[in-house]
Amino acid sequence: MIGQGNEKEKGRMTRLRCYRQFILFILSCISLGASERISSKTYVIVSGNVACIRRLNGTHQVGCSSEINGNVGVLHYINDTDSLNWLINSGPHQPYVALLTSLNFNRDTVQQLRNSKKITGIIVIHTDDSATTPLPDSFSPADKCPGDLYGLYHNNQEYGNCKKVTWNEDGNGMFFEDFEFPISIVTNKNETDYLINNCYLKFNQPTQGVPREYPLCAVQMKSRMAAAKDSETCIRRTNTPTNLNPDKYCDALGDKNVIGFFKDVPEDYKPEKKSIILAMARMDSYSLFENIYPSADNQVSGIVALLAAAEALRKYKDHFDNTTKDILFTFLNGEAFDYIGSTRMLYDMDKGALPLKLKMDHVDRIVEVNQLAYREEGRIWIHADPVSRNDPNISSEINDMISTILDIGKNLSDIVGAVDQTQPLPPASTQKFLQKTLVPALVLTDHKKTFTNKYYNSRFDLAKTISAMVNASDSGYNHVTDQASNLTVAATLLARSLYTLATGSPAPEGLMAEQQSVTHMLYCFLISPNCELFKQVIPPAREAFDDLASQKSPYPFYVSVYGQINNVTRIIQRLLTHYIGTVEKNHTESCTSSEKASLQLYNYLWMAGPLNSDNKTRTVTCVKSRVTQTKAYSPAFEITDYNGWGGFQYSTWTESSWATNALLLRVFLIPSKAMEVGLLCTGIFFILASLGLVYFITRKSTSLFSLDNEIEMTPR
Repeated sequence: MIGQGNEKEKGRMTRLRCYRQFILFILSCISLGASERISSKTYVIVSGNVACIRRLNGTHQVGCSSEINGNVGVLHYINDTDSLNWLINSGPHQPYVALLTSLNFNRDTVQQLRNSKKITGIIVIHTDDSATTPLPDSFSPADKCPGDLYGLYHNNQEYGNCKKVTWNEDGNGMFFEDFEFPISIVTNKNETDYLINNCYLKFNQPTQGVPREYPLCAVQMKSRMAAAKDSETCIRRTNTPTNLNPDKYCDALGDKNVIGFFKDVPEDYKPEKKSIILAMARMDSYSLFENIYPSADNQVSGIVALLAAAEALRKYKDHFDNTTKDILFTFLNGEAFDYIGSTRMLYDMDKGALPLKLKMDHVDRIVEVNQLAYREEGRIWIHADPVSRNDPNISSEINDMISTILDIGKNLSDIVGAVDQTQPLPPASTQKFLQKTLVPALVLTDHKKTFTNKYYNSRFDLAKTISAMVNASDSGYNHVTDQASNLTVAATLLARSLYTLATGSPAPEGLMAEQQSVTHMLYCFLISPNCELFKQVIPPAREAFDDLASQKSPYPFYVSVYGQINNVTRIIQRLLTHYIGTVEKNHTESCTSSEKASLQLYNYLWMAGPLNSDNKTRTVTCVKSRVTQTKAYSPAFEITDYNGWGGFQYSTWTESSWATNALLLRVFLIPSKAMEVGLLCTGIFFILASLGLVYFITRKSTSLFSLDNEIEMTPR
C-alpha cells in the first residue's frame, strides 16, 4: 500500500506543476498584452524624425550623437527671444529638449543653449509648409572658407585662408561642430503641430512666466552613433575583430565619378598630349541632417548646364575629327568632403587606372561650371587662377579663353563678365588639378566675389529658392520656369565655348541648348525623380520603374559611404550617355554581348526609351558611348599603413555606423519626483507582498492543492 501512496503523491505533484505552469503562462500573456497596450498609451512616436549624424576625419569627430539609451528632456518651444531667455534664466525642470523654428536655429542660439548646460537635445521644425518653416535670410552650416585646407592656396601667404575673398560669408561652421547631444529635424507638419499644441502648450508652457506643475511633456531623442574620436581610430577598431561577428564602427565616404569622352574614335585610338578639354561639374554636397541634401544652386544648376551643353554639342558631333580636341565631360563626386573625386581621379591618372590611361599630360584646358542659379548683376562670372598667370604662356592662353567666352556672351545678352585677375579661384575642383599641373583653367560661377548663394550646403538650397519650383505633375514637368530659361542660356554659352575651344572655329549659330531638356532636368532633379526623362534612360526592367515610382522626394546629393552606387550617380551616367551616345541599330547583340573587343573604349547601356503612340509601351534602345564610371574613393583607405591622417594630401572622411534601432524620437508625460518615488515604493511593496504570497502558497501547497483531503489508505 505504500507504493500506492507514492504513486498518488507523484500524480498530485505533477498536477500541481501543471497548474503552476498554466497560471504562469496565462499571467505572461496578460502581462505581454498589457505592456504593449501600456507602451502605446504611454509613448507617441514621431516618425518624421531626421537626425544629425556623426562623421569623422583624420583628426576630429563632428556631428551629433545621443546617450546609448537616448536623451530625455522636458520639451520647451523657442520661437522668440523671450522663450529662449526663459529657458536659460528661469526654467527649473532641466534637462530640456529645445524645439526651435527654422529662424531660431542658428549658431548663436545653439551656443547659448549649450552654455546654459540645461539642454539634452534640440528639435528643429522643417516642413514643406512655409508658415511653419519660413526661409531664413541665410543659413549655411559650411565654414567661411570651404575646402581651403585641401585646396590650391593652402599655406599660400597671399591667397590662403580666404585672405583676398571670404567666399562663404554666411557660413556658420555648424557642420564641423561636435555636439554632445542629439539634434533632429521633424519634417511632418502634423507631428510638429502635435509637439507644439498637444505637448508644449498643453503641459509645459509657462503661465505668465511661472513654470507649470507636473505632469510635464517630455521627449526621448535617440541617435546613438558607433564611431568616436577620428577616422584613424575608427578604421583601426573596425579592422581589429574582437569576436566572431566583428563590429563595424564607421565606413569611408565615397562613390563613383562619371566621365564621358565626346568624340567617336577608332578602336586603336590613343590620346595625344594636350588633346583633351576637361569640362567639369561637381555632384555632391552636405547638410546637417541625414538624407536632406537638395543642392539646387550648389550642384544641380551646374550639372544641368553641363548636361544640356553636352546634348547641344551632339548635333554637331560630325564637326569633331582627328584634327580637333576631344571634350571629356566629368562629374566629380565627394568634392564637398575635401575633394574626394578629383583627388582620386588624379591618383588614378598616376597609376594608369583611367580609360585610355589618361594623364594630366593629355589635358589641354579645363572649364568648370559651379553655382549658376543666383547671378550677381545678372551675369555669369569667369574666374582664373592668378598663380598660373606667373607662367607667361599659360597666362596668354587664359586670356585667350576669357576673350573667347566674353565674345560668345556678347551675342547672348551680354551675360558674361570676368573678375579681377588678382582674385584667386573660388572653392572648385579645378584647384586640385592645378595642384598637380598648371594648365589654362577657368571656373564659371554666378558670383563675382562672395557667394550669392545664401544657403550653401544647407537644407534650404531648394527649388523654390532658385525660382525653379513647380507642382509635381505633368503640367509642372513641362512648365518653363525663370531658372530654366536662365540655365538654357548658360548651357548655350558653355556649349559654344567648348565647341570653339575644341575646334578652334566659331560656334554655329544653331548651337543652342534645348530649353525643354533643361526644364525637364530641373524638374527631375529638384521636384520628383518619377518623371518621363528619367523613365526614358533607366534600364527596361520593372524593378527600375517601381523604384522610380516609390520615390517620394528628390534624390539626395550626398556622396554617402563607399560600396553602393548612388542614384544620382547612376542617373547622371545614363543622362550623359543618352545625350552624347549613339543608338545602336543592332542593339540586341551589342547590349547583350557589350562587344567585348571594345570594352576598353566603348560602353553599351540598355535604356527603356521614349513612350510609343499608345502611351503604354516604349521603344527600348541600346546606346553606345564612351561614358563610364571611375572611383571616387580616397586613396587613404587603400594605401597600406597610411600615415597621413593628420595631413592634407588625401581626404579621410568617414561616416559613423549606427544600429537599426538607434534612431528614435518619442513623446511622453513624466510625473513629479515625489510621484515617481511613490510609484517606486508602491512597486516595491507589491513585489515584497507577491514574494510573501508565493512563499505562503509554497509552504501550504500540500494543504491547498491536496485531492479529496488526502484520503487515508488502510490495509484490509
